[in-house]
Amino acid sequence: MIFYTFWPGIPQRGSGVALILLCLCTFVVAGFAPSMRFLEHLPPVARDAGAAEALPENNALFFEMPLDHFGGAPGTFKNRYWVNDTYYKPGGPVFLFDSGEQNAEPLLSYYLQEYHGLSATMRLAKRYEGIAILWEHRYYGDSLPFPVNENTTAEQWQFLTTDQALEDVVYFANRFSLSHVRGPENSIVDSNATDSSNSLHPSNTPWIWLGGSYPGVRGALLRVRNPETIFAVWASSAPVHAQVDMVAYYKAAERSLTRNCSADWVAVTRFVDDTLQNGTVEEAADLKYKLLRARSDTITKGQAANASDVSAAGVLMDPLSFYQYYGFDASVLPFCNVLESRNSTITPFETGLASNLGIDVALDAFLAAIEVVNYDAIPGDADDPVQDRSWMRQYCSEYGFYQRGDPNNPVSIETSFRSLERFQEQCNSAFPQGLPPSPAVGNVNKYGGWNMTPSNVLFTNGEFDPWRTMGLASIESNSPMRTPSVAVPRCNVAPEFPSFFGLTHANMVHVSDLRVLLTPDANHTDFKTVGFYSPVSQEPFYSGLGLFELALDEWLPCFGQDAKSMKFGGEAVFQD
Repeated sequence: MIFYTFWPGIPQRGSGVALILLCLCTFVVAGFAPSMRFLEHLPPVARDAGAAEALPENNALFFEMPLDHFGGAPGTFKNRYWVNDTYYKPGGPVFLFDSGEQNAEPLLSYYLQEYHGLSATMRLAKRYEGIAILWEHRYYGDSLPFPVNENTTAEQWQFLTTDQALEDVVYFANRFSLSHVRGPENSIVDSNATDSSNSLHPSNTPWIWLGGSYPGVRGALLRVRNPETIFAVWASSAPVHAQVDMVAYYKAAERSLTRNCSADWVAVTRFVDDTLQNGTVEEAADLKYKLLRARSDTITKGQAANASDVSAAGVLMDPLSFYQYYGFDASVLPFCNVLESRNSTITPFETGLASNLGIDVALDAFLAAIEVVNYDAIPGDADDPVQDRSWMRQYCSEYGFYQRGDPNNPVSIETSFRSLERFQEQCNSAFPQGLPPSPAVGNVNKYGGWNMTPSNVLFTNGEFDPWRTMGLASIESNSPMRTPSVAVPRCNVAPEFPSFFGLTHANMVHVSDLRVLLTPDANHTDFKTVGFYSPVSQEPFYSGLGLFELALDEWLPCFGQDAKSMKFGGEAVFQD
């Protein structure tokens, strides 16, 4: 059930108030850049020695990582990670939770310490008596080979690639031991310790990966690329198929809209695009002023006239800023209700305002609804210049995911000014040297993309997740239309194509199942931060975790086929 309330502290404009979802956690506004962001822009939870719920100490550790695993370029950098060995008993697995394209530190309290909730990583560590690791990606947080800013050179960026970052995990896994964790505070792991007799070496202990969105992609790629290192994976909302043209991103939103809201959104978008492209200078300037004034009543006509077409038309996408993590009911429906009722002054038309009262009325109502909801005033500053620039480098160089508008789609709700050319221009401007002419998606898709069939991998998705379009559960016309199955496959046996081992959560969106927040806290009152998952329902966490536990119960006994028996979760499991 979804509960709505008036969001406190948001400036009220006109006759309405800011109608926003009341929830326990929040997420980042999606910008023009292709973003998989489940980013958790939360300050680290403060420790209070006298508090009843004191968090355990998990100090950051650093691993001396080679800068270049393949070309022999000299140099190393310190790769940060954290460990929780609370539940570990000898013989238990290693559970690695990947933070992906962000500073990993704010995730510590929620994913390794289960502050005010539960995390899949720690539930699994407890059940199977394992050790839990939070891993930070190179070029993010404190794992920086070089300073990341506008002055980072192409020579320095060349080491931020999919394969370099994947090999970081392999290199680390082959050298990690518990003695490093229980050593001096902030110690640096000895990267020369390669003895496979170490009990935590992947040849002796199963390493199990958990990640959502981009980290889910990484887990799936590692299982294909390095099955000898990563034994099993839970990949949540993982867009494993890299594609430059991601026109499909907003199709999930289009499918979920009500009939009248969809009709008006399409009509207003087409009118705005046509006027800005084909109208007179005066008509375009007046329209830009109306559009941008919906965001801010301080803008002048001169400022509006000088704004680009794409920035002005982009105002129409504001109601979808929170869709990725909240879906239609929780984020877009309040806007649609204000739009179609003209802020509760009329009874909504089944076919929308434009077809009944004309496009001028529909446009005015659309912009008035943006003013009422006032997205621009929702508190919080989710920008992190390091991760924003590093992720932009990654999608510009290898992933693409250009979320363009489609003028040929009769139900498109995204402005056509967001074009492939516009995205590439932004990439070339930000990185004038060192980029391929177009993102080299083959560097990712060589591991299978939509057609990958890895063994020992659970793929979970949300029904209306925009990133589902690039995952194995994609239903786009150019995808192989694969079918998820909850039947646990045999250990190390790939499901028969086109089937794959997976679960699609009904009515859910992006990364809805890797943790659950049970108690509100101050860090989750800011609507622009999110806890690495969609908070609209608690059920996906339990269903996803339960299915993965069933899978691990099936798979773990087959690890190390020469063993007579293995012990996991306190029970002896004997092999045939």
